Amino acid sequence: MTAGTTRPLEEPADEDVALVLAEMGRLPLDQPLGQYLQRVADLAARVLPGVEALSVTLVEDGRARSAAFTGSVAAALDERQYDAGFGPCLDAAVSGEVVLLDLEDLQGLYPDFAREARRQGVVAAASLGLPVAQRVVGALNLYSTSGALAPTTVELARTFASYAAVALSNASLYGSTARLAAQLEEAMRSRAVIEQAKGVLMARLAVDADEAFAHLSRTSQRTNTKLRETAADLVDRARRGEAG
Repeated sequence: MTAGTTRPLEEPADEDVALVLAEMGRLPLDQPLGQYLQRVADLAARVLPGVEALSVTLVEDGRARSAAFTGSVAAALDERQYDAGFGPCLDAAVSGEVVLLDLEDLQGLYPDFAREARRQGVVAAASLGLPVAQRVVGALNLYSTSGALAPTTVELARTFASYAAVALSNASLYGSTARLAAQLEEAMRSRAVIEQAKGVLMARLAVDADEAFAHLSRTSQRTNTKLRETAADLVDRARRGEAG
């Protein structure tokens, strides 16, 4: 793995982005998944402005791991979230949401994560869910030590996330097909119940989808319960006509 290096915040040249995306398109899909995802991460690091470290989170058999990363700070912050059972990369991985964080706000959605990230010099972060045929089994995580992540950076990161998602989909055609299929089915159920819970909160609190997701995530952290379990409990109580 290679360490991330600080770069200026200017946008990459269009030709640089085009060259990297062309190289992405030539990556063989029949190579080991971890090797492919590491190459995706390395290429993304070349053209995402203001991103000094990034990683790819995979959720397998209910457990999360970093399948690829550039920069030790990405690995360290990912592991902290896995150990705690909460954090933006985990929420993005099971929900498919794009979670954007200004880590200067220590009273935001993930205060514990924000404090640790700031201690390691990270001032902004984003996690993008990796959708596979309407299912989500991981996240692409961006970490910046130089400033807020521009919308254009996040939009370009979506392209790399889509390549990672294609690799995951393709992996189901090789080797451990049955195991991966079961993981994808579980991921689909997780996302479905999260969407149902968001719908309940949108109706109950008169908020939009983003606010509903933030409310659900805060409840998950406050009760020390995984996001999917928090969502399932809320939906179950709503079906029984219980408030709260």
